[in-house]
Amino acid sequence: MCRRSLFAMRVFPQCAALFISLLIPLTQINAQTQAEMNATAREHFARADADLNKTYQAVLKKLPDAESKQKLKEAQRAWLAFRDAEAALAADQARGGSMAPIVRYETMAELTQQRIKQLKTRLTGNDER
Repeated sequence: MCRRSLFAMRVFPQCAALFISLLIPLTQINAQTQAEMNATAREHFARADADLNKTYQAVLKKLPDAESKQKLKEAQRAWLAFRDAEAALAADQARGGSMAPIVRYETMAELTQQRIKQLKTRLTGNDER
């Protein structure tokens, strides 16, 4: 055997083992528990909800009269009931499972983002459809 291949046969397995041992902590850093994933989904929804509230208040201020403002309030209340019911239905697909909270919060966040876009068209007067 030549000297180079003998060196490679001895060193390569050690280098590979070292490389793998360095990767293991990296995978553990990115690992999440179900509770952490639930919390992340909840935080994502909370940010979307805060943005929705800001956008809603901006639209409300822009409306010209009390009647228009009342109609927006009624529409928003109905939309919130729809969003919550739709999220409950989506989460029901994972009933009893640990994924149910994530499905619920992700559905709420997605629908909230859609509502923000709808309300923003009222601010700008542009219909982005």
